[in-house]
Amino acid sequence: MSPKNSAQHTTTTITLVMLHAMGIVSLLGAELTGIKNGPQWWAFQPLGNAQTPTLHNDEWSTSDLDRFILDRLQSAGLKPSPRADRRVLIRRATFDLTGLPPTQTEVDAFVADGSPDAFAQVLERLLASPHYGEHWARHWLDVARYSDTKGYVYAREEKNFIQASPYRDWVIAALNSDMPYDQFLLRQIAADQIEPEGSPHLAAMGFLTLGRRFLGVTHDIIDDRIDVLMSATQALTVGCARCHDHKFDPIPTSDYYSLYSIFRSCAEKVVPCSATNPGTPDFQSGLLERQTKLNQAMSARREEQAMRVRNRITDHLLAQLELEKYPDETFTQIIGESDINPIFVRRWQNFLTETAKNKNRIFTAWHVFEKLAPDDFASLNNVATQSLKSLPPEALHPAVKRFFQTPPASMREVAERYGELLTSINAQWQKWLQKSPHATALPSAEDEELRRILYAADSPCSVPDEHLANNEWFFPTSVVVELWKLQAEVDRWLIQSPDAPAYTTILTDRSVPTTARIFLRGNPLTKGDEVTRHFLHALAGEKPRPFTQGSGRLELARAIASSANPLTARVMVNRVWAQHFGKGLVATPSDFGKRADPPSHPELLDWLARRFMNERWSLKELHRHIMLSATYQQNSFGPDNASDLTRAQELDADNRLLWRMNTHRLSFEEMRDAALAASGELDLRLGGRPTELFASENKRRTIYAKIDREHLPTVLSTFDFANPDLSIPVRNDTIVPQQALFGLNHPFLAARAKPLMAKLSTTANTSDLSKLSQLYSTLYQRPPSAAETSAALTFLNSSAPAKKSEASAWLYGFGEWDEATRKVKSFTPLPHFTGSAWQGGDAWPDAKLGWAQLTATGGHPGNNRQHAVIRRWIAPQDGMYGITSKLIHEPTAGDGIRAFIGHSSRGLLRSCQIHHSSEQLDLNPIALAKGESLDFVVDIRDGLNSDQFLWSPKITSTAPAPLGGSGESLSWSASTDFRLTGSDSLTPWQQLTQTLLLANEFVFID
Repeated sequence: MSPKNSAQHTTTTITLVMLHAMGIVSLLGAELTGIKNGPQWWAFQPLGNAQTPTLHNDEWSTSDLDRFILDRLQSAGLKPSPRADRRVLIRRATFDLTGLPPTQTEVDAFVADGSPDAFAQVLERLLASPHYGEHWARHWLDVARYSDTKGYVYAREEKNFIQASPYRDWVIAALNSDMPYDQFLLRQIAADQIEPEGSPHLAAMGFLTLGRRFLGVTHDIIDDRIDVLMSATQALTVGCARCHDHKFDPIPTSDYYSLYSIFRSCAEKVVPCSATNPGTPDFQSGLLERQTKLNQAMSARREEQAMRVRNRITDHLLAQLELEKYPDETFTQIIGESDINPIFVRRWQNFLTETAKNKNRIFTAWHVFEKLAPDDFASLNNVATQSLKSLPPEALHPAVKRFFQTPPASMREVAERYGELLTSINAQWQKWLQKSPHATALPSAEDEELRRILYAADSPCSVPDEHLANNEWFFPTSVVVELWKLQAEVDRWLIQSPDAPAYTTILTDRSVPTTARIFLRGNPLTKGDEVTRHFLHALAGEKPRPFTQGSGRLELARAIASSANPLTARVMVNRVWAQHFGKGLVATPSDFGKRADPPSHPELLDWLARRFMNERWSLKELHRHIMLSATYQQNSFGPDNASDLTRAQELDADNRLLWRMNTHRLSFEEMRDAALAASGELDLRLGGRPTELFASENKRRTIYAKIDREHLPTVLSTFDFANPDLSIPVRNDTIVPQQALFGLNHPFLAARAKPLMAKLSTTANTSDLSKLSQLYSTLYQRPPSAAETSAALTFLNSSAPAKKSEASAWLYGFGEWDEATRKVKSFTPLPHFTGSAWQGGDAWPDAKLGWAQLTATGGHPGNNRQHAVIRRWIAPQDGMYGITSKLIHEPTAGDGIRAFIGHSSRGLLRSCQIHHSSEQLDLNPIALAKGESLDFVVDIRDGLNSDQFLWSPKITSTAPAPLGGSGESLSWSASTDFRLTGSDSLTPWQQLTQTLLLANEFVFID
């Protein structure tokens, strides 16, 4: 073993001892990582050939699937539940397959249909519905960590993804067409290698490219791609092996860095995915103009940066002797034009490693001298020099031999001599270009060989000719800002142009794939052994065959989508089962490893997985098997016999053996869509660009609402929406007060009551009994009971007529603080209310008003001082009014904000400037006449950066009897009074409608 390898071995041993001391790994043989004997875990075994159980006295089963379930129930001494009634069954199936409620007509037709295949016909209708793909796409998008935005990015970069909506629409279309699941996966991993240019299937690669951007840090972006790919398709937590061998599962770090190497060998590229629709001439000319500016700037900056490196070759070679001074990618780096860029230091490091492997004759001397230990250099350098003199030209470049006729005193001098040689070659090339401007090589073959070290496409001096997302780390920070602004102009043209065709971001293989080395303890600066690009040991065997086709990504995709892979079919079958029953046969759909519980019905899981593959990986066929079973069609109450029910509740309280159907609360998307469907407003158009969730004009299905990774609407989090930062296999299922408060206070549900009642009031018979019957039919697909009718009529007859609400004392707008007059120069109302904020439009920041926004508790000023945000309060009566308020600016970034309290006639009353601090802004009572106003103004300080603030003033009146009637104080709170102003109160009928929309019968299935 060479000294270098010995040191590496020692370092690895020390690392393992340290990890053992920290409790991360054990040093006891097979317990070290769980790798030994790991493949014997059930998940890695081939699919079994389970035989359908033979049962006695079985009058319940209608399919082989049921026999697996009943066999387990009988073994436990339990009995299944009776079939659900038809109204429940069609509601369950319709929501399960389309995410929408059935209509009364559909319910009546099914209830009246006595044919034995009536339910099968319902399923065929639902599976053929285009809304099937919309609903089931949402389940996959949770797993795919879908978002329309990148998350936090620097302001220089466009935050919206180009590829988001094309990917979402591709998933919907793929599911509607019942694309075989193996092809569904292949295209999401490697469509670029199996589809022609312009193919709509290229949009599938959004699966890999829609993750967080991590401020451009490549290692984290790749880690995210590894995680989503392996957890989604294999239900394995491969990311745990980034720093050390997986503690529990048979996944060594070599497997993680094999996948890392595959993705490191790929680059992002923006391409059209609509070959038949290139866009209008205006769109094409606008795109060409922006792309030309970007490409010209990119070419110029690439050459400028490469020349900076060529002009400082010696510095980059000297840096190889102190690599610890040059950190890897980190978003805290600010690189100036005169700085040695760590990226190029690392490129030279990798380049020199490759020259040692391929015995490049130019760097033979470097590798001879680098083997000398520093303490032995002075005594051995002469011997090394003599050995070089004896080498033939094919082993040592003649020019290099001339530079090492005398022994160098140190490795530093070796680097300086190489730097001098390559610098002289660069000068020779520049001089030659003056004579022959169109030259592509030096006349001398030996000189040209040296020149190519500096100028070849794979030179360590060059910047890759790739998308900015791939090469931004190569440039000085100022250049990165310039290029991202140009890239953002291209991106925004593709995103915002109304006639733009679909574009997407794919991965493409680089011409020369990367051979990765293990990052010891996950540190990219401390590299261990090289790894081949291959599939997981647990699935491919002890010695997995290396991938040889480019990056290996297509080979990886085929290994995942292979019928020989026991995990892929098991994982997807389990995901579908979990959506139908509320819990998978394996309770952790994205983790089939040793920390997960084994399947509740292992034979059934394998039986379904094998049928799934044999039936051309058809998801729709899988739905049929599940939903036509007696297991699926059980009621959710349990057996009719009281003793059977009690026994089931005692022995299997979690219903893992499925002795009844689980109840299911609608997701937020289902609830919102069902409310819009009930009111007759639901827009059923398929596909297209996202819309703000609570934009007043947005009546589309919720799957088309914009998902902002950085600013996810609070209501989505309240209702357990999937975190778009992560691959989410199962949503949380919480019941919290905020959910009820949304239904009571948010304008969305109240707004649905109005058109629904308006629709019912236009029918011929508008009597109260008729309208009540129609209302229950629309919402619940049944007539009201006698008790419900009595309660509703009592409420309607006793409710006072609706009155128009008084206008709020608060107004929300923007304008400018006039330094000269010390007053607000102008006040313009903010035009758009999202349900939780006033701002410029659906999108935030708005194209015209920028970041200007006011919420109940604070807000954000606009992009400049002409767009200060203004919370205005108007006095309702003459009186004395005091102010209590606290202004808070939390961020450490930026330079803070300015704030003013102004009077409509007297001008400035209080002001301050704060940064990462707070200030109490109170006022003793002052006299105000009716109609006079107070303005609470916030604008930026010197620059726009992290200017969000908290400020919710409270105004108290100490006026005597004319205001309060009894001399008591009245108060107005910016936070509690915050609402959509000028809205009408609901009529008693509309109040009843809103109540019924909030009831469990509407919000729950079963």
